[in-house]
Amino acid sequence: MQEKCTRFLIDSNLFIAAVKGRWTKSSELLSTLLDSPVELVANKALLSEYEKYARVLDAEYIFDYLKSRLIIINQSEEEVVSCRQFFPVNQAADVVHAATCLHARAVLISNDRHFEKIREAGIIEVWTISEAIKNLLIDEVE
Repeated sequence: MQEKCTRFLIDSNLFIAAVKGRWTKSSELLSTLLDSPVELVANKALLSEYEKYARVLDAEYIFDYLKSRLIIINQSEEEVVSCRQFFPVNQAADVVHAATCLHARAVLISNDRHFEKIREAGIIEVWTISEAIKNLLIDEVE
C-alpha cells in the first residue's frame, strides 16, 4: 500500500486552472487541498506568483485563504544546486519550487513540462494535475 502523501506544493498553473472561469476538477482539487489536513508548502517566489494571478483573475479571496494555509519554506543553497541541473537556465523559479519540494519532502502538483527531468530522476515526486485529481479525489468517492 502506498504511503499517504501529507505535503504538497501547488504550482501556479493549478492555481490558475482552479480559479479562472467555471468550476472544474482543478477547482475541486484546490478546494479539497485547502480544506484537508495536508500541509501546503510554498516559497516566497511562488507566493508572489499566486498573488499576481489572483489579482488578474479577481480571486484575491481564494489567494488569502491559500496564503493562510501555506508553510513558507526557505530552501538551502545545496538543495537549489541539487535541482538546478534538471532545468533550463531561464527557469530559475522552477528550480526554487523543486528545491522547496526537496526540502519539505512535498509532492509537486504541476502540468509544467520543465519538471519532467527531475521527476524522471526521482529527486522529487511530481504529479500532473490529472494524477493529483485521480490520487486525491477518487478516495472521496469510494
